[in-house]
Amino acid sequence: MPLTNPGLWLTGAERGLMLAGLSIALGGLAGQGLARQFKGTGPAPLPMPWALRGCLLGLAASVALILTALADPGLAAALARPPVFGLQSRATVLIAGFEAACFAAGAVVLRLQQPSRCVPLLISVVVAESIRAHPEGIVPVAGALLTICHLLPAVLWAGMLGYVLRAAIAWRADPVAMRGLVRLYGNAAAWLVSVILVTGVISAALLVPLGSLLTTTYGQLLIVKAALVVVVGGLAIVGRVWLRRRAEPGAGPARATKLECAVLAAVLAVTGILTVVTPPASPIGTAAGKAAAHDGAGHRLGEAPGWPAPPSRAN
Repeated sequence: MPLTNPGLWLTGAERGLMLAGLSIALGGLAGQGLARQFKGTGPAPLPMPWALRGCLLGLAASVALILTALADPGLAAALARPPVFGLQSRATVLIAGFEAACFAAGAVVLRLQQPSRCVPLLISVVVAESIRAHPEGIVPVAGALLTICHLLPAVLWAGMLGYVLRAAIAWRADPVAMRGLVRLYGNAAAWLVSVILVTGVISAALLVPLGSLLTTTYGQLLIVKAALVVVVGGLAIVGRVWLRRRAEPGAGPARATKLECAVLAAVLAVTGILTVVTPPASPIGTAAGKAAAHDGAGHRLGEAPGWPAPPSRAN
C-alpha cells in the first residue's frame, strides 16, 4: 500500500499513540519502583506515575484502531500483512479489542489504588501487540517471543525516562540526590538498551533482506528509527556528563535529557508507522516465501513480493 494512503498514516498514528500510552503507564510504574530503590532521603516526595493517564490514552488509541478497521475492512486487511496465523485480516480488530479491554481494566484497578494489579494487564498488551507484530507473521511463535523481548524493554526504557525526568525536576533542589536518581535510571537503561539493540538487529535481519534495506519503504523507515535511537544514545551521554559536572541546586536535569525524552517519543511515532508498512521479507516455509525466492520481477516500494492483493471492497 502506498504511503500516500491517509488510512495508513491514521492507523500508524493510532498505533503510535497506543504505544505511547503503554510506555507512560507501564514504564511510569516501573520508574516509580526504580526510584524507590534510591538509598537516601530525597528533598521532596516522588511524583505519582501517570499510569492512569497512560491507560486512558492507550484505551482511546485502541478504540480508534477498532473504529478505523471496522469503517474500512479493506484497509484493515491490506495493513494486516504478513497475516497473523489463525487471525488473518481480523487481527487488527481482535487484538485492538483485547488491548482496549486490558487498558480499561488497568484504568479501573488504578482508580481502586491497586497499581500492582495493573502491571499484568499492561504486560498482556505487550504480548498481544507482539502476536500482531510483523516477526510473528514471518516466523510463528518465535517471532512473537522475539518481539516481546524487544518491545517490553523499549516500553520500559521510554516510560522510565519520562518518570525519572519528572522526579529529577521534583528533586532539583538537591543535585546529589538528583544525580543518584538519574544514575539508577542510567544503570537500568544500559541493560534495557542492550537487549533492545540485540533483538532489534535480529528483527531487522528477519524482516529486511540486506538488499532491500535502502530500496523499500520499510527498510528506509527502519534506518530512520535506528538513527533516532543513536541520537537518543548521544543525548543520554551528554545529559549524564552535564549532570555530573555542572548540576547546581535548582537547575534540574540537563536540556539534553529533556530532548532525549522528546526523541524517544519520535521513535515511538516511527514505530507506529512501521507496524502498518509491509516488510520485504516473506513468511519462512510457506508457498509465498518460496515463490518470492524465485521471483525476479520488480515490486512497488514498501511492498513485499509474494503477498496476495488485499480483498476488494464492494461498491
